[in-house]
Amino acid sequence: MKIYLVTTGSRGDFEPFLAFSKIAASKGYDVYLAVTEEFVTEAKNEDFTTLVLPGTIKQFVDTNGVSVIKNSLDFLPNVRPMIVKILEVISQQILEIKPDVVFYHPTALTAPITAKYLKALSVLVEIIPVLSPTREFASAGLWTSDFKFLNKLTYKGIKLAEKLFFLETNKLAKKLNVTNRNHDLAVSLVSPALLKRPKDWPDNSYVVGPWHQQKEEELSSEILEFVNKKPTIYAGFGSMKKGQPEKLARTIIQACEDLGLQVVLSKGWGGLEIPAEYEQADFVKFVESVSHTKLFPKVKAIIHHGGVGTVHAALRAGTPSIIVPFIVDQPWWADRLHRLGLGPKSLPLRKFNKANLINRIKETEKYKDEVQNISQEMIKDDGVNVTLELVKKHLNNQEF
Repeated sequence: MKIYLVTTGSRGDFEPFLAFSKIAASKGYDVYLAVTEEFVTEAKNEDFTTLVLPGTIKQFVDTNGVSVIKNSLDFLPNVRPMIVKILEVISQQILEIKPDVVFYHPTALTAPITAKYLKALSVLVEIIPVLSPTREFASAGLWTSDFKFLNKLTYKGIKLAEKLFFLETNKLAKKLNVTNRNHDLAVSLVSPALLKRPKDWPDNSYVVGPWHQQKEEELSSEILEFVNKKPTIYAGFGSMKKGQPEKLARTIIQACEDLGLQVVLSKGWGGLEIPAEYEQADFVKFVESVSHTKLFPKVKAIIHHGGVGTVHAALRAGTPSIIVPFIVDQPWWADRLHRLGLGPKSLPLRKFNKANLINRIKETEKYKDEVQNISQEMIKDDGVNVTLELVKKHLNNQEF
């Protein structure tokens, strides 16, 4: 079976597709993974083919952070032309490869059209639940996970965003004579322990669990020695960058200092920068990045942005989270975890100060038992193999 996967976005959008590609290739499937330029080196693998999409999302994060105003002003002159080119290349790649199955990120709008033309199985990959409407919870991307009777309406916003590229997708559909642009399957990469499959979802939509792979890298002896000395907090905001990274780091460090805790600070894409006065502090360890899988079980609590990957990694580790949401689905996850009794309320940036952070760190203790209970369910998640079995079943039972 020949499989084409395509993703764009941040690290949280890239890593699940990389994990799927590695596992599927190890099972003998012919795998092609298309990623944007910033992830090409990391994606290169002798077991599958890595394809390049033109452009990089990181350049806009570096320049604009997560500022809505800056990114909006940048959209027409810079972001839109890049996305249009990416959409063209995605279609070209699919036409050249002629895969049996196309797995695509929601932003890859030309993928399902081209897949339909080739009669390939098209699989929409929802890393976060934003496109499959349900009355049971609101679309991720809002500040709450429950708008009651309005829940189903909240999914229309993403559909409106797709209209920004209507000219391009409509032109391609006409060129290929494709009238049905709908996906054949939709898979949500959320753990079933966190999100049960809604009863009102269509029959071709599934909650399969995260696509993740146990990473091989170990913690350095320096990090191991550090976290084994005394209770430690981890703090990292992944691909998020907003405000004053040094000020955010100082607040975290001072809160931990007052509580007698150590802290590991992860720079990520620039969300945290170590203040000069703490560069030599023996209770602070600053890293570019670190294995969440290996580190998270060893820390007392995790301060993070609430990206879906970090949410799942923290819960799998059995370690409580303090979510400081920046954008999109992050407030939704903070709300979801609090409603499930798995963590304190979110700590928005506008309220991010030492006193509030100290209170949140203290509060995590009461959620520890519930988090450790759900971790026992989540470590059983096997999203890649569940997805492959679904695909094989549909290929055997249906014609496309």
